[in-house]
Amino acid sequence: MNLHPKVRPLWQRAIALPVLTLLMAYKATRLPTFFLPRDIRNIIKNWDFKVYWVLISSGLTRAYIDQPCEFKVPANCEPKVVVEPKWRLTEKQLRKFYEDGFIGPLDAFAPEEMADFRKDMLDAEKSVSQTYGFVTPRDRHFENPRLWGYMKHPAITERLAQILGPDLNVWRTQMFHKPPKAPAIQFHQASTFMVEDYQVPALHPANRDEIFQLTVWIAVDDATHENGCLDFVKGSHKQVHTVKFGGEEGFYNAAYSLEYDRDPSKVVRVPCKSGQFIIFMERCIHGSQANTTDRHRLAFNLRAVPTSLAVYPGVKKYRSVYNGGKYHLDNWGVVSLRGEDRYMLSRTKKLADPSYDSQGLPLRKAA
Repeated sequence: MNLHPKVRPLWQRAIALPVLTLLMAYKATRLPTFFLPRDIRNIIKNWDFKVYWVLISSGLTRAYIDQPCEFKVPANCEPKVVVEPKWRLTEKQLRKFYEDGFIGPLDAFAPEEMADFRKDMLDAEKSVSQTYGFVTPRDRHFENPRLWGYMKHPAITERLAQILGPDLNVWRTQMFHKPPKAPAIQFHQASTFMVEDYQVPALHPANRDEIFQLTVWIAVDDATHENGCLDFVKGSHKQVHTVKFGGEEGFYNAAYSLEYDRDPSKVVRVPCKSGQFIIFMERCIHGSQANTTDRHRLAFNLRAVPTSLAVYPGVKKYRSVYNGGKYHLDNWGVVSLRGEDRYMLSRTKKLADPSYDSQGLPLRKAA
């Protein structure tokens, strides 16, 4: 089933609409699905009635960008764990994070250290991933001890723990290379990452309305207005938005227009110096402008979840429609970032503890 978000010819929509209506009715009856084709089973299981209704009522011209959920700023914004004073977020900082959907930039690494790490990133860009068997910027922490060492830095882990809790896994990382004159990455958002193939979510929280994942974006080069630092739509994390198919906007190979309040005063551009990082909810609409310079802009991220959340349970491979790839999960697993995984809900992978030099910086190779 091709789920590329684009405007379909009228004849295709005329066929698909009654089929979707039938699937929605089938879901409502809770009849067994084991004998149905896999794609149909996934749609019945993972689409809720809001997803069906937006598609059907719009005549297949609009859809939720990901599984719907809503977020309300908690009354209590105190940190969930007590950490050392130098990593501590104040209640005021946490409240602003809950209201805006992001916080930063925060300091972590020296620019000189990041400058030396650039070579690792550029080498990885050309090499075949040992995890997936093809060239991809995803999940290179499995084979790069130095990257794993940066992720384990308390400047990152202790800030995350104050929001998500003491026990954390990393389920995904990615390296970002924005070369000179590279185009913009349009505004987008995600919740459970069903957006990957629009059938199966990656993340399975007990309550989608709570915070169940945080992304940490670390600047390797200075990220500036000119070379495409991150932009956020303040407060947009409070709901998952709909998209209108087609249009000049889009995300990688998917063409759509994201439907949200386009008040320019809510768009916040966040320059980041080399070695600084930003924490944000993937539900906060974000993107980056074009790199108008002759310089590269390198960065990497990690995505952290509480250990009580299942990631890809029972899934052997996943498809990323907008990236055009199929990722087999035989060599993938969540990795413990902080604390202890008492639930073991996901396939896990053990990595050697990173080695550090006398200044507390991760070494290029594990000892």
